Amino acid sequence: MKKKRASFEGYEIKLIPEEDGYFAVRFPDFPGIITGGDTPEEALENAQEALAATLDTLRAKGLPSPTPKHRFTGQFNVRVPRSLHRALVRTAEEEGVSLNAFITHLLTSAINRKAS
Repeated sequence: MKKKRASFEGYEIKLIPEEDGYFAVRFPDFPGIITGGDTPEEALENAQEALAATLDTLRAKGLPSPTPKHRFTGQFNVRVPRSLHRALVRTAEEEGVSLNAFITHLLTSAINRKAS
């Protein structure tokens, strides 16, 4: 069975695990949407339905949909000292990975440590 992908039309979504095991979902661009579910999958499915209903209602009333506050392209530029650039390139080469893959790993590790 093929996994269904959620479509959020470019809007940011926040999946928030609650202490009681529930998963809340918030849309920064739509503070009025409040939904969630007992599992992350259920929460995302409910979020997709809530967003679709909200957008349908706005269109039916002739109201504009908000422009997403953020666009996440997966790209950003960072200026670093040459010495750090050199160290990153060398370490990536030693690990046998691209600079992008190495930096992605470092950033992911840092975010995961912060979240725990």
